[in-house]
Amino acid sequence: MNLYDGSTDPDEHLNIFRTQMTLYTVDQTVWCKVFPTSLKEGPLGWFTELPLNSVDSFEILEMKFITQYATSRPHRTSSMSLLHVRQEKGESLRTFMDRFSRVCMGIRNLNPEIAMHHLISAILPDRFTDSLIKRPPHNMDELRTRATKFMQIEEHIDYHRKTLAENMEKSRDVRTHPRTNERGPRF
Repeated sequence: MNLYDGSTDPDEHLNIFRTQMTLYTVDQTVWCKVFPTSLKEGPLGWFTELPLNSVDSFEILEMKFITQYATSRPHRTSSMSLLHVRQEKGESLRTFMDRFSRVCMGIRNLNPEIAMHHLISAILPDRFTDSLIKRPPHNMDELRTRATKFMQIEEHIDYHRKTLAENMEKSRDVRTHPRTNERGPRF
């Protein structure tokens, strides 16, 4: 476990600490005694300056710790931030889905139904959106599975377009720069 230095989310540190401690004991008195070993620098100084007998339980220690380091909590985004995530013209479905997933990961307790609704409305109209309208997905997993199939189709089409473009470029080069006979001209 990384030692807490006061610069990251205190809730996350407590979650990691609780998870680690439950592997060894559920005795929260022990947790209170071990907790300072998970701190470094400023937070350790804060802990050592707590008044004697001011912590009766781990819940009180948690409350004091969270209050002290509340400003270190990262800004949490809400599902409203999904309104601003839209597939850009020319952006591949895979790139968009990755970007949408990253935004979703930053939203705590995101309702999958809300995520699915925003995702469907954010995708540019094409064959994939047509299929979603014709047969709406039942859940986010089904939507991702179907999106993966369309990503593969999209990538397959892109590959063939690039191959065709390269072949056309090669044939244009051959027509504009015909090979000369290596033996020289015949007379």
